[in-house]
Amino acid sequence: MSDQIKQIQARYEPLEDRILFRLHTEQQHQLEAWITRRYLQLLLPTLQGQHPQTGQAILSQKSLAMHQAAAEKGQLEADYDTPYQQPIQGGNPLGGAPILLTKLTLKGLGTDTPLLVLEPEEGAGIQVSYQPELMGALIKVFHQATEAANWHLQMDPILTIPESLTLQ
Repeated sequence: MSDQIKQIQARYEPLEDRILFRLHTEQQHQLEAWITRRYLQLLLPTLQGQHPQTGQAILSQKSLAMHQAAAEKGQLEADYDTPYQQPIQGGNPLGGAPILLTKLTLKGLGTDTPLLVLEPEEGAGIQVSYQPELMGALIKVFHQATEAANWHLQMDPILTIPESLTLQ
């Protein structure tokens, strides 16, 4: 997605027992996707800079610490009080209904513009910049949605910077 994100929402939908993830972009596009509990368990560590299955750092220790500090800053500075506004014009490039996310990929980690790619089993998905401030905001909105879902996910290690890492 080359379009800048204007607004993010993650809202638990009890009838679906899933989280509806919505992005509103500056070019008035809306991207919608369903996130299951299982998928979120893989996504959250990735947002924090950890491999979702092994727990190993995706980035170097120094980069990981800087990533986590910037993510925490993004959590604190983002506006979570403004209600989500659907785009006035534009459309949904992914189609009329939300896609069901099943795949998670990181691309270009060694570059200045790494991407987090969230995809369904088939078809187009959502690409967002793997930048710490955005990852911090995503962690926060997903945390709020999981509280509403009452999914009892272990969030503490994800919402705080590990004590063993320090910035140098």
